[in-house]
Amino acid sequence: MKIKSLFAIVLAVALLPAVLANAADMKIGVVDVKSAIENTKAYQKGLNRLRALATKKQKELDALRVQIEQAEKAMLGQTMAMSPERLAQKQSEIKDLRKLYSRKQQDAQEEIVGEQGKLQSTQGIKLSKTLKAYGKKGGYDLILPKAQFVLYSNPALDITSEITKLLDK
Repeated sequence: MKIKSLFAIVLAVALLPAVLANAADMKIGVVDVKSAIENTKAYQKGLNRLRALATKKQKELDALRVQIEQAEKAMLGQTMAMSPERLAQKQSEIKDLRKLYSRKQQDAQEEIVGEQGKLQSTQGIKLSKTLKAYGKKGGYDLILPKAQFVLYSNPALDITSEITKLLDK
């Protein structure tokens, strides 16, 4: 196993000069994927839809929470005057309201996460297609994401703004 690893390292080092020599002839682009996507009109529109959905769901949850609080307050105010059967019924109703609140909260969260996933997936697919077309049309040999593993890239290689403009079309 160590021999194979050593052989791979030696081979990589031996091929490095050839790769570097060809790199001078390569056309390379760098794109900040996050920025390219997040600065598009479609993504911003999607975020606004998500915010509106979250606000709507929060209002629904707030109304149900108020209903629970009112039911609890009413029950506490009448506890002494209620029969044990009526008290048990009210407690059961409040318990059911709390369950409903919990379900609605979970459903709202799942819906928002699902919509967020759809937005990101749609934009990711569009970005991928745009990058391929841009790369072919522009004669690029390689387009790299600006990421943590890229320690430095010449700003002249950055094509993020061009990609964002194409995504907005």
